[in-house]
Amino acid sequence: MHAILQMIIKMSAVALAVLFTTTISARARTQSEASLCSQQVLPVELQNRLKADFPSSKVQEPSNLSQRARDRWRDEKPLACPGIASGQFESKNQISYAILLVPTKNPDSAYRLLVLTPGVGSSANSLRVIDQWDKGGASNNFIHTIQISKVFSKEWIRKLQLKTNEGILSVDSGENEYGVEVYFLANGQYRHEPIDY
Repeated sequence: MHAILQMIIKMSAVALAVLFTTTISARARTQSEASLCSQQVLPVELQNRLKADFPSSKVQEPSNLSQRARDRWRDEKPLACPGIASGQFESKNQISYAILLVPTKNPDSAYRLLVLTPGVGSSANSLRVIDQWDKGGASNNFIHTIQISKVFSKEWIRKLQLKTNEGILSVDSGENEYGVEVYFLANGQYRHEPIDY
């Protein structure tokens, strides 16, 4: 009887240790994921522009994502903020930032996809709203940088007259509206095409 009691105590201790470790690990992962979306990762010029032009919005964060979107987003490598992508979207010599903004209150209600390029001429030219949606379901969406050559052949790149190497991958992980699109700059304007990804 004493041996059975000791075994039960050991099993309980192991179960508690696993539960404690899992809880701490999940909490640490959530904090780490949230830090990916700090506006501090953006240049100060862009932080100020977002505060001034979109005061009631915030960057799409992991905590805003639906479970389906969060699971799909975590499969992306490298793992980055679901609402910030950076790359050479407008020029091979300049880093631009794609920002997926959602309302601070009720973040699932809408989104705006912006591209901001620091230090480009007038401030009007440095910010472009390339997509927006005001009909709900924003929690299903995230963005990521993608190499154009991964989605278009050399022939299509030439036909589209693309001058940059990177685009913005936009994923909608909704159960009824799953879709993936790539946004890219062609002839001075952003276009988007659905892709298999």
